[in-house]
Amino acid sequence: MKKITLSLFTLLSGFVNAQVTIGEGVRLDTNTGLSTPISIYYGYSLSQQIYTADEIGGAIRINQLKFYTASTINSNLSNTGDIDIWIGHTSASTFQNEVSSTGAGWLPVAQQQRVLTTGTFTYYSNELIFTLDTPFDYNGTDNIVITFDENRSGNNGTNYRFYQTPDYPGDVSLINRNDSVNPNPFSPPTVYTGPNSTSTTEVQGKKYKAIVTIIGDALSVDDFKTVGDAVLYPNPANDKVAINTKLNIESLEVFDINGKNLTANTNFNNNVLDINQLATGVYMVKIKYKEGISSTKKLIKK
Repeated sequence: MKKITLSLFTLLSGFVNAQVTIGEGVRLDTNTGLSTPISIYYGYSLSQQIYTADEIGGAIRINQLKFYTASTINSNLSNTGDIDIWIGHTSASTFQNEVSSTGAGWLPVAQQQRVLTTGTFTYYSNELIFTLDTPFDYNGTDNIVITFDENRSGNNGTNYRFYQTPDYPGDVSLINRNDSVNPNPFSPPTVYTGPNSTSTTEVQGKKYKAIVTIIGDALSVDDFKTVGDAVLYPNPANDKVAINTKLNIESLEVFDINGKNLTANTNFNNNVLDINQLATGVYMVKIKYKEGISSTKKLIKK
């Protein structure tokens, strides 16, 4: 169930406070260590979850993420921290897992925006709130993937499991956790043996995900275009692509659909990207702006 709340006042920036809660109920993981978004019971964890455009409901500048534990938090969770978070736009609505040694269907972190670096959270009662270092400007039309990487060794016991949504048709969460090996988000574990895999060397895929409240500022279409939603033209393209944006581009990277960085095979000058050396296919262009935000756009090479 989705709930959207708008404030009664408009900020000086012209944005309106907004909250979107995705999911409802009191479902819990039976395995405490596999409870997303972070495994409080294990020393390290890496997870991804997909939330859809229909669930979010519209363009929003995401400033905070709030999750809910079944038990009131009565300790400082000192062994849970050093958390990195990425958020990215995606056309995927589920993870495409296959039972094999390389079958885990992670979405490449390289195509997502890093929004929290070596961070932590605040908590009240049973709520954990992550305040982002860099807001994420959600475009209102794509789905999003949220990646959590918890890097502080040690655990805080079995008491804290997060409330989860009912089942979806396919896998909407992935998690790997370990007490001794810290999974690398840029080269994550790939062993997938099925939805009931529990080994710390394997990746668990789930048809449900953590209930979340997305907190931020509502964006109109025009608002979103002013905060970095660059337009690539032409697209599809043969050799050169103009990047039209009201902001100032600091750097640009090009990735294939598998997350391989192919920036060296391109040339970017005066807001024109030369893709003549790229093969025909679909690519992701990650644009970082001098104003401190970034966006990722899909590019098709003819």
